[in-house]
Amino acid sequence: MSKVLRVGGDYKVIIQDGGTITLDTTNGTNNLNGRVVVTGSLEVKGTTTTVNSTTVTVADNIIVLSKDNIAAGIPASLNYRSGIEIERGSLVNAFMVYDEQISWTLGGTSGQGTWTFEQGSSTIPIKTNGIVAGGPLYLQTGADVVTVTGTVDYEEGILTYVGGTVTDSGSGVVVDDDGIPNTKAMVDYVDYVLGSSFQARIEENNTYVETNDFETDGLPSNVEIGVDGSAVANFYTDRTEFNDIRFASGEISTTQSNGNLVLSAPGTGTVKVRDVLEISSTPGEDDALLDPAAGVDGIKIYSKDQSTGGSGLFFVNKDSTADEIISRNRALIFSMIF
Repeated sequence: MSKVLRVGGDYKVIIQDGGTITLDTTNGTNNLNGRVVVTGSLEVKGTTTTVNSTTVTVADNIIVLSKDNIAAGIPASLNYRSGIEIERGSLVNAFMVYDEQISWTLGGTSGQGTWTFEQGSSTIPIKTNGIVAGGPLYLQTGADVVTVTGTVDYEEGILTYVGGTVTDSGSGVVVDDDGIPNTKAMVDYVDYVLGSSFQARIEENNTYVETNDFETDGLPSNVEIGVDGSAVANFYTDRTEFNDIRFASGEISTTQSNGNLVLSAPGTGTVKVRDVLEISSTPGEDDALLDPAAGVDGIKIYSKDQSTGGSGLFFVNKDSTADEIISRNRALIFSMIF
């Protein structure tokens, strides 16, 4: 049974059986603009307070949750959590909760309890365009990583790309000196450096080691060593060249056409040959002369088809005297004749 107390015309207080008290300010016209004003403090001692209004305005700058808690942290009776829950209709509710059971260690400091944002039992991201840390910003990911998964071509905001490849556009490769690269940007940048400079050449001033590959420039692959700006050694797949000397398949030759190959033993040393010495017949490689010209010093010994001397071993000295060295048999015959 209800009791109605009239207050100021149509405004009334309704007391219903079961302990419900209704303050009716509708003026009997379904007008919802009426107000109940409490000039002093309002204390609600029940276990549940329900507000069905669509707009709530609070002048206090801090709202206290879990008030009068005297435990060390949020107690187990409150599931170690306190925060705000948002109804989402047929979807699971969302929460902004301080959780006492989350431990953390960052920047040499550790603690217990922090904020978490959730949908049901799932942790959800926070959307913001910046974080002001006021000092070093630490990220604790446990056994996981920091990732930009879901971002479209993130690396192209870090480095300059043309056709999917890192390229120096003329103003440098790096787009922003302060950009944090992802792993793809790092891999692409290393490929760029190795392909454009580092891998091909190691140098200090004008002394260097440089690689050249057929697949890049169409020239024979080689490794070149330069000292003081001059190439002193080249390594190819089939030969090695030091200054003007070429080593290839058991052969020693010069790299300069018409150049001399000199074997010398300075001082009292001698040049020794520890095996059979074979002199190929003239003309030699890249040499059309059957008989070489006289030198400016010493004597030249060479081989061609034998003549009256019967040896096939010829010489020409610095005085332009040229002849065949006589074999022993021919020397005996000539001695008997002459």
